[in-house]
Amino acid sequence: MEASIPPKRRRKVGYAEPCSEPVPIKKKRKERSTDSVEQVRKDKKVTRVHQSDRESEIKESSSWNSLQLILSLQDKNIDLIKKVDVAFDYVKSNSIEEMDDTRQTLQVISTSRTIVFLNDWVQSVLISSEKKTKLEEKKPEFGASGSVLDLKCWKIFHFCLEKSKTFHLQLICYKDLLRVIHSITMDASSNLNNMSLCCEGTSVERLQLYEVALDCISLVFSSHGGVANQNMDLWILLMDKVLELVLEVVKMQLESSKLGYFVLQLSCCLFEPFAKFLRLHPTRKNNFHNFIDKLLVPLLHSSHVLHSSSWGSSIEWTNLPKLIEEVLAQGLFHPTHIDGFLNLQSSNRYRNSSEVTATVKEEKIAIKSYHRHLFDKVEKMIAEKNGSPLIGLAELLHLFVSSVTKHKGVLVDGGDSKQSEVSSKKISVSHSMEAELRKSILDYFVQILEYLLEYLNKYLQSDGEAVSLFNVSSTIRSINNLLASFINDKLYLRTEDTSEGAAMNFLKLIYDTLMSISSKISHKKASSCGSDEKSQNSLYISVRKDLIVTVHHLLDIEYEVVGDDLESLWAMVFSSTACCYSSMDVEGQPLLFSEILRLGCKLIDLYSELRQVDSSISSLCRALRHSSSLVGDSEAYTQFASYSNALSMLLCSSKFRLSLGNAIKAIPEGQASGCIKQLSSDIMESLDWIKCGHQLKTEKSNKCDSLQFRLRAELLGKVLSEVYIIILDSITVTSGNSYLLGVSLTNLLEIIRPGLSNLVSSQEICVLVDGVSLSKSTGCDNVSICWILVVFFRLILSYRSLFRQTIRLVAPRESEKMSLVMSDSLTIRPASDWLEMAGSFGKDLLSSIIQPPATVLDVIHSVLDICTQDSVVLCPPLVWVLNAVALQRLVELNLLIRSSEYKLQWKDADDSSCRKWEKRVTRMRNEAVGLTKFMMESLSSIYKDQIFAPSFGGGIDKSFSVGSLEEKSLAYALWWTNCQHVDIWCSHAAKKDLKKFLTLVIQASISYINEDNCHSTTNKPIYLEKVTAYQIALEFLSNTISYEQRFVCRYMASSFCKILQMSVSSIFATSGVDLSESPDWIKVLSEVEKPSDVQIGGFPWRKPDMVPAENGNEQINVEFAKCQRLLTLLVQMPEEYLSLESSSLYITYILNLERLLVSSLLEWRRESCSHNPYQIFRLLVTCRKVLPTLALASGKVNVSGSLKCSLPLPWLLKSLSAVIGVQNTFPEDNAFEAKVAIFSMLHYTSYAWLLASKDQFHHEIGSILSDRKLRRKRKNLKPGTVEPDISECNLQSVLQLTDTLDENMHKSLTTFKDEFLHKGCQDLNKLSSTIACFQGLLWGLASTLDNKSFRMKLSNNTKMMTRINSSVHSCMNFISFLIKASFLEDQPSGKMVSSGTKDVLMKRNLEEQSCPAISDLEAFLSQVQHQKLCLKKSLLMQIFRGENAEASFFLGQLFMACSVVVRLNMQIDLTSIPWSLFAIVVDIAQFLLLEFSRSEEMPHQFAFFWLDGAVKFLEELGSYFPRFDPSLSRDFYSKMTGLHLKVIGKCISLQKKEAKLDNQGKSCISLETNRLDEFKERLRISFRKYMEKKSSELHLLSVIVAVERALVGEQKGVMANYEIVCGSSNGGEVSSFVAGGIDCLDSILELLLTGSKHLEGTIKEHIQSLVACLFNVILHLQGPTIFYDYVESIKAYERPNSGSVVLMCVEILTKISRNPFFFKKGACHMMQCLRVPGALFQYLLQLQIVNISSDIGTSKCAFDRKFSVELYAISCRMLCTAIKNHGSETRDCIALLEDSVSVLLHCLETVNVHHVDGRESFSWEVQEAVKCASCLRRVYEEVRQQKDLFKEHSFKFLSRYIWVYCGFGPAGNGLIREVDEALKPGVYALLDMCSADNELQNLHTVFGEGPCRSTLAALRNDYENNFQYTGKV
Repeated sequence: MEASIPPKRRRKVGYAEPCSEPVPIKKKRKERSTDSVEQVRKDKKVTRVHQSDRESEIKESSSWNSLQLILSLQDKNIDLIKKVDVAFDYVKSNSIEEMDDTRQTLQVISTSRTIVFLNDWVQSVLISSEKKTKLEEKKPEFGASGSVLDLKCWKIFHFCLEKSKTFHLQLICYKDLLRVIHSITMDASSNLNNMSLCCEGTSVERLQLYEVALDCISLVFSSHGGVANQNMDLWILLMDKVLELVLEVVKMQLESSKLGYFVLQLSCCLFEPFAKFLRLHPTRKNNFHNFIDKLLVPLLHSSHVLHSSSWGSSIEWTNLPKLIEEVLAQGLFHPTHIDGFLNLQSSNRYRNSSEVTATVKEEKIAIKSYHRHLFDKVEKMIAEKNGSPLIGLAELLHLFVSSVTKHKGVLVDGGDSKQSEVSSKKISVSHSMEAELRKSILDYFVQILEYLLEYLNKYLQSDGEAVSLFNVSSTIRSINNLLASFINDKLYLRTEDTSEGAAMNFLKLIYDTLMSISSKISHKKASSCGSDEKSQNSLYISVRKDLIVTVHHLLDIEYEVVGDDLESLWAMVFSSTACCYSSMDVEGQPLLFSEILRLGCKLIDLYSELRQVDSSISSLCRALRHSSSLVGDSEAYTQFASYSNALSMLLCSSKFRLSLGNAIKAIPEGQASGCIKQLSSDIMESLDWIKCGHQLKTEKSNKCDSLQFRLRAELLGKVLSEVYIIILDSITVTSGNSYLLGVSLTNLLEIIRPGLSNLVSSQEICVLVDGVSLSKSTGCDNVSICWILVVFFRLILSYRSLFRQTIRLVAPRESEKMSLVMSDSLTIRPASDWLEMAGSFGKDLLSSIIQPPATVLDVIHSVLDICTQDSVVLCPPLVWVLNAVALQRLVELNLLIRSSEYKLQWKDADDSSCRKWEKRVTRMRNEAVGLTKFMMESLSSIYKDQIFAPSFGGGIDKSFSVGSLEEKSLAYALWWTNCQHVDIWCSHAAKKDLKKFLTLVIQASISYINEDNCHSTTNKPIYLEKVTAYQIALEFLSNTISYEQRFVCRYMASSFCKILQMSVSSIFATSGVDLSESPDWIKVLSEVEKPSDVQIGGFPWRKPDMVPAENGNEQINVEFAKCQRLLTLLVQMPEEYLSLESSSLYITYILNLERLLVSSLLEWRRESCSHNPYQIFRLLVTCRKVLPTLALASGKVNVSGSLKCSLPLPWLLKSLSAVIGVQNTFPEDNAFEAKVAIFSMLHYTSYAWLLASKDQFHHEIGSILSDRKLRRKRKNLKPGTVEPDISECNLQSVLQLTDTLDENMHKSLTTFKDEFLHKGCQDLNKLSSTIACFQGLLWGLASTLDNKSFRMKLSNNTKMMTRINSSVHSCMNFISFLIKASFLEDQPSGKMVSSGTKDVLMKRNLEEQSCPAISDLEAFLSQVQHQKLCLKKSLLMQIFRGENAEASFFLGQLFMACSVVVRLNMQIDLTSIPWSLFAIVVDIAQFLLLEFSRSEEMPHQFAFFWLDGAVKFLEELGSYFPRFDPSLSRDFYSKMTGLHLKVIGKCISLQKKEAKLDNQGKSCISLETNRLDEFKERLRISFRKYMEKKSSELHLLSVIVAVERALVGEQKGVMANYEIVCGSSNGGEVSSFVAGGIDCLDSILELLLTGSKHLEGTIKEHIQSLVACLFNVILHLQGPTIFYDYVESIKAYERPNSGSVVLMCVEILTKISRNPFFFKKGACHMMQCLRVPGALFQYLLQLQIVNISSDIGTSKCAFDRKFSVELYAISCRMLCTAIKNHGSETRDCIALLEDSVSVLLHCLETVNVHHVDGRESFSWEVQEAVKCASCLRRVYEEVRQQKDLFKEHSFKFLSRYIWVYCGFGPAGNGLIREVDEALKPGVYALLDMCSADNELQNLHTVFGEGPCRSTLAALRNDYENNFQYTGKV
């Protein structure tokens, strides 16, 4: 059915009626009118004519297409299908060929008019189709021509909309188009339902239809102003279906599908215009009712679902909730009718006033408008139990607050008030409106919540089945969200509440209702807590979590809602904890416990801030005691035990204990004694509680009462005792409260004393509780007695510690009295009085309490009888407490024994008092031995439990609770305690126990066999971190204090070797493996050379024990892993505690292990070995790593010079050569790791050669020094005796070493030549092994010759010098051939050489490459500056990029070998040194280092092999410049130093924010630091070498000039722009060359300050310009970006980090200011120094960031807190230095100093600021801020030190501090307590400068009345009491 065109559009078309004949008739008439000649010509070419006619027809007919289209669409005789096809063909033809201007002029009807007509027609088709479908009540058929689901129609519509934009047309879209869109949504909904039923996806054609329709809808509302004559009913109809679609997509989780994406896009396209429609057409009355009835529920539901979902990757999912909020806000709270919600008066009924009747009546009248319908709907929603929409009510509250705030804000700001009005009137009006606004919002809040509370009251009044509990959960969650919104919008402020108590009363009503709900579900849950119905348990968990969270919110709003009912609140917490513990496997249980823990900590912290923490703790204890009676009457012990475990889980958690401890520490010192009194009172109540339980059990004698008594005892010992101990351990003792604390503690002891008075008086353990005897004979079980003893013993331990602190601070007389109470004379009596004291001296506290007196050891043995039964520990906490008692007694005994022995040395042995004391000392020793034996026996449980087995779990919390210890965790706790306090008990332990303990430590340290980092605790909460036995043992062995114990050093070697022997025996099957025997090295070496004939000593393997790795991806060989751990442990052992004998033993074992491993590697393919060869080789590498460590340690110990611990160097060389090629047999998975292992093997072998050869050279040259003494004894020789040639004897070992290496080099060179000349390849690793050993030997010699006396004697020994020259000559010939053949071009590419002439050509090429011999250094200098070598740049670039690892290491070894030869030539002039070779080496090093300086990426890790070698060579070459002619070598010198600047600068760029100046004391060869840091340190050392004391002034001047040029951004010989830039998008930048200049300047200054006086003159001439350059760099770089660290950047390493460069500049400026003698700075430079801190940190004050990260330019960056703290510290240090060393200049610029100090102080004010104008402002963490405050305090103190200069300015610093402290700083936050405490000493120092008459009086006047004056008075009072010196000590 075709729709008629609206007449309005017909008039707009306006075209004439066309002819009835088609266009070709005109063409025929034109043909007939031509002349005859032309007609004949056309007849001859009839075919061409017909063809051209057709083409002309097409061209001319196209001008009439638009008219034909319109006529066809208007023709009623043509059916709709045909019309759609015609229109689509038109659209299709116009889409293929774009219309140009010429074609448009040929149209009969303009294209724009055609588009308008076509738009009207296609809309009419779609609308009529929708109406027809609706009338026929059937679904539209997809693809039916002319229907709503016809893709052609939508493409036609899309064409019209798109083309209208081209012609700038504004098309009209009819309102019924919304119905068409509704039909599309209906079809999409149908598709969603089909997908949910049959899991079939949407067809491609339908998705294409949706896509086109979506584009049309988007164009309609974005480009054409939406639909005309919009109707609210149509919008509601449409949006209702759209919301339904959104919820379906979310429910089915189809947001990532194509259909889901369509729904998302459609929603965004429609919600935005709908919100605009509501904004322009406010809903009133009927529309308002319709909006609420149809859309409120789905809108709230959608808002809640979208906010709670985690879809944030798509921006549409982020925008959709905002659009929904906008619709709600405009639909419900439009400014035109929002006033109807502002007069609810709902809170009036809750006011404290009694006159509320009239108000209530007015309220009912006020709400009788259409606004009331919103609340009726909310009430209906609650009745209908719509859970999700109810939760969305919180969002409704937030929207109401936002709308009201905006509305009222406009009224206030935009009123008719004149500008002439007084500002005070405006302020009063604003304030009154603020109060009225809060009242209106409170009314709305109350009105909504009343309906929710009414539903909860219905639940309380009914029986409430479990099914209805789900609705209760939704209701409580809705209240929870409403309260959270109430908090976030800050709707209630206690100090600004004007509701006459209505807000408080209503909040109390909410709290009371929730507590009633909690009580009811607790009673319901008690009967079904152990039910197996998980759904019901999960529901209970959910309700309790919501209750806990809601109560937490109420406490955040107003803590007084609790009132005096704190005990009930704790009872609710405990009941929830019990439910949580009994539902461990229920979903949501962890969330419930976390919320319970948060609430518990909140209650402690809240009342701590209120200074009422004692009330909170006492309520906790009372609630805990009362809650035990509610457990139930069950006779099953499991229910009672689970309850105690549940409370222990909460109160013994580390987070709760930390919160409680901090609260106690925060108690004012005056309230400390009262806290102890409260504690004593509570302990008495607990003991009375136990007594009542015992009496009840005795009277009734049933099982339930017995279990109830046992529960009470367990709660007392496990939970309450933990609270008591935390209080005693956290109390702060000061001199002011010590006396009162002593009195309170004395009273506490009187409560504790009776309980243990008769503990061992009878045959059984007896405890007195409030006069009632508890023992086995009175019906008490052993477990209950144990728990009660835990309480008493722990109280005594903590009491004794606290009492001793008190005694030390009270007056002497009082301390004597108190010591009698505790029987402790050690604390107050000097040792000189001990011998004359009575016999009771030295008794412990237990002996004074227990009657008859008994020692600690007797008490422990008596208690152990009831604590253990059949080797089972009944009460693990008691065992730990007994160990703690024994340990404390051992501390006392050690003090007594050592002091007594020292005192007895000065007394006469015959004195009777001395003899008595000797007997006492003997008794004390025996007691100590007994206590230690008890501790060792307790530790024996560890041997039984396999806690050291290879496992990845287990352990104990770092801050474990004693009450929560179990039998397994007890073993860990005892193990940890004994390892930490080994120095206390080890002197009394038996030898057997010590060996056993040490063996256990070593076994535990290797029990963790995971290959990855063993300390990995990522993604775990801090309070859940566990300490394993492995970590405890490793901490023990890593602590140097452990090795100070004699038994550790004495038994470590034997125990270690024994375990290593066992581990190796478990790897090899033969039991005859003995690692302690010294092998026959001659035989072993011969076997290594012929591995195919003879077996070296390998043994068959045992079947490996494999366990899965922690990551589960691979298997780990247990025994191999243990051996690896053992050897690693040996490396980590402190060298100073390794004796010569132990080192020899270790080396013997490791060498034997090496022998077995080498044999296994060489034979493993011939045997059926199940081990991975890479694992074998890795273990071998670890062995080789340990050998240098042991050799170095033995060298330090061996002061006699004997060779007791020498390494077999031939074995090191032969074994290395034997296994170097085995890497080809490793699995491919370990290829990269195998390369690294090979290089490590080479490195450790070279290092071992260095140490061993150094030891041998030192020994032999030392023997030469003693040659003269031996020759003096010739006269004593008998006639005929042959005198030995000592020099010849001493040379034997050196000759053997050099002969071995010469032979090996000769073989390697022959092999290399053969391979190179014939195969073109070589095994570089084998060559590297030879060079590594030889350069290790030469480095050992060079290290020995650093001794001047050794160097002189060696030079005089002709034979040894000849041998050394010969060896060096052989080595350099070998190296020279390798370098020239490997790195110099030898043959032009493209020529093929026959094999017969290849040798000849190679030899000729090598001869051509050889440079002419250089006889002296000048010739070398000339050659190195002018020669042009043809390097193999392709190979060098491979090396540079890390693509050829073997070549990288090979080149590094060549560099090191050349370096040592250069060093030796400097020490002992070598006769033949190949300077021509060194010229080649210089070129290679220069080429590679320049490439490194130009690179923009982090170097490959293999690149550091040659980088280290190249820098070492340049360092040694730098020693020769004093020998060069300065005028000839200046260019070469400048080139070398410039190269250092470039490379150092590149290192700084690569380090990014971690770049720092030289760290003093940092080892440059440490293997545990970053390789880049090590390399940079080597560069700095090399650079300093070029400025030695003997360097010429010309050379030094060139360095200073180069550095100065670098600082201004100019490179010599480089045509580049200025390399210091400011104002870019990323802030200021400098090049790496500038950064290198800054670092090198620091090196120059360090040289000068460490005694290099030759630099003084040159530096003083340039210091002014250098300082100016540094200020110039800071000026360009300052900005907020210096505080950022770039995480991801396109060019991350291109330039240095600006912040790091600024930090380095400030450090150098501080260094210069610190040394005014060397560096004279001008007054202008001092001004700049004082200005720099303020200039830098003013950007920090302005910095506001979102989520602590942002994007700047193309770089992803994050704020660097650590850097900001470092810059703050160095800035304060610079100010201190200026004040101290340049006081006069600083005083002249005092304003700049004050400004910088003020800025630094303001930065401390921004701590913990989270919301500033809706944005998150940067804030330091508390500890970071405290560190900064300590630095600023030092500035104040330095000002005080210069009192004479700054006295008149001190009050200015003080006034700024007071202003900021009182909250008048820029942020208005004031200073937090921790920061203020760190600043206080500096503030007191400022006060000390101020006089009362001048400065303080001036401040008093300026401040006036207010907080500042009060703060000043408080400061003066504190200063006079705590800081001011009054002449008394």
